[in-house]
Amino acid sequence: MTSKRDAQLLEAARLAELGLLTATLNHELRQPLFAIRALAQLALADGDGSWRGHVEGLIAQTLHMERLLDGVRDFSRQHRRAPGPVDLPVAVRTAVDLLRHGARKAGVELSMENQGGLPSVQGDPTGLVQVAVNLLQNAIDASERGQAVRVRLRSERPQVVLEVLDSGDGVPDSLRERIFEPFFTTKQPGRGTGLGLHIARQLVEGCGGELRLLDVKRGACVQARLQIWEELVDGR
Repeated sequence: MTSKRDAQLLEAARLAELGLLTATLNHELRQPLFAIRALAQLALADGDGSWRGHVEGLIAQTLHMERLLDGVRDFSRQHRRAPGPVDLPVAVRTAVDLLRHGARKAGVELSMENQGGLPSVQGDPTGLVQVAVNLLQNAIDASERGQAVRVRLRSERPQVVLEVLDSGDGVPDSLRERIFEPFFTTKQPGRGTGLGLHIARQLVEGCGGELRLLDVKRGACVQARLQIWEELVDGR
């Protein structure tokens, strides 16, 4: 029998994948659909009438596919809730639990350092799970077998700080400004979409936080700084 926690983990994983899928579909399909429709419209204007019905049908199909993409996008957005108080260690622990098996298969150890007694932060629980999943997966992909990925949580009022560190090759100085760009990736073909860090930054900034790459001696460290909920409420 599936427990409530298992169901929550499954739902969080599904929504994280949905966010990535939605962004990927919109990027990969909208541009060729637009090109196909534009060429079909040119053919309709310049060609003879014998192909008119076929070309009009092609245009109608491209419009239908774009409406389907709109539906997927709108469905994904329905799960974005207004920011509220979130227990960040719980969200991060959920992400760690989701990825632990895959990390173990890759020979990468996951560890979590929690300062304890952390205040709630402003955010969306599902969105912050997705942030942690994206940061952790990126760190796991950057790690070699036998290396470790560390997660650190601490309070630095008026913020709570989340850091994900790996011991991989790090990010070259020439690429540091680009790693948060959509569809930019240094991974091997087929290993990533280049969306993880971009989506994570959007989600963090969407709840008033900040996501950045820190300078470290070895590997990489991505830091998220999230606003403490109680201080925001008291300051209103």
